[in-house]
Amino acid sequence: MFWHSFKYAFSTLIKNRALMFWTLIFPFALALMFNLAFMRLHDYDVFEPFEVAVVNDAGYDKAEIFKEAFKALSEGDERLFNTQYVSKERASELLENEEIEGFVYIADDEPHIQVKKNGSNQTVLATAVEQIMQSSQIIEDIATQKLSESPMAYLNAEQIYQNAVATVAEAEPNVKDDSRVMNMVVIEFYTLIAMSCMQGAMLSSEMIDRALPKNSHRGKRIAVAPTRKSVVVASNLLASYSILLVGVLALIAFMRFVLGVEFGANLGLICAHAAAGSLAATMLGMFLSIALKTNSGAKNIIVIIITMVGCLFAGMFGGQKGWFDSMMPFINKISPVGLITDGYYALYYYEDLGRYWMNLGGLLIISAVFLILSIRGLRRQRYDSI
Repeated sequence: MFWHSFKYAFSTLIKNRALMFWTLIFPFALALMFNLAFMRLHDYDVFEPFEVAVVNDAGYDKAEIFKEAFKALSEGDERLFNTQYVSKERASELLENEEIEGFVYIADDEPHIQVKKNGSNQTVLATAVEQIMQSSQIIEDIATQKLSESPMAYLNAEQIYQNAVATVAEAEPNVKDDSRVMNMVVIEFYTLIAMSCMQGAMLSSEMIDRALPKNSHRGKRIAVAPTRKSVVVASNLLASYSILLVGVLALIAFMRFVLGVEFGANLGLICAHAAAGSLAATMLGMFLSIALKTNSGAKNIIVIIITMVGCLFAGMFGGQKGWFDSMMPFINKISPVGLITDGYYALYYYEDLGRYWMNLGGLLIISAVFLILSIRGLRRQRYDSI
């Protein structure tokens, strides 16, 4: 009976053109548009240095790491920026007259960006500043670790800090290993995968709606049928999850082998993260279907809102992931979109898999929480009035 219900649910979903478009076809179309928009950014050789400004004030003088990093990006034949060091008033004037693409200033010991419009150059500037912030955090982590190794380490704190700076500055990327060469716009594609996963919550929400007596006539027939409700729910969830996972894996394959987006060398972990992200979305859809007393259209809108807000915090729409991580770090630690995105980011960028496993574990925990809440919700439902 389980497999009969599974085949029926699978067939029902496949025939739902609206759901198939938004959960399967739309992400492919968006991936193509992303590729067309960022294709010039895939190869650093096509960059022409563009005009920016840095506010030269007391905050800038104290930001040694930022000062050295930005100086390196503004020198040589392969520089990214033609940089002017001016006052904040002069920088605002240059920006208003469109003589520069944007300017950077230091406030509260952190770099901030001011731009007049959005474009590829502004994205490059924002991403460069984000990478500098991440390198700064690595330096601080190394210095903290060295200071903790010996009770007397604080006596050489300045030297340890300088050594940490040198360690990061002298590190060279392993260009022979494709999984270690960071593309500045790859985070946009990672958030697209997360979006594809989360929009799959509409599949499970739709199928659970059809199985609940208070939500559909089919649910009323199921309630009086001899088939156990748990069998129907489980088969509907499996059908939703199967379709979603196949779609997400196909999207990853399309990005990797057709568009050339890098995910890292470990194919098994790439697929495992897609499976965990799809599971979290499936459980979310079930929970929303059970918890919300509204029609399926309204539930789909809620899924889209959750997904888009999560994508914003995870780095889509301008790549401000580092800024959100520094200002509101807890958001991406509890958001499925943030965990999916950061998992691929960690798998691609870091040799140590600790951060990847934390993201994967977070997705499984979220899935378990939604499952437990959904089971409790189902047990509390009574149909005596039907």
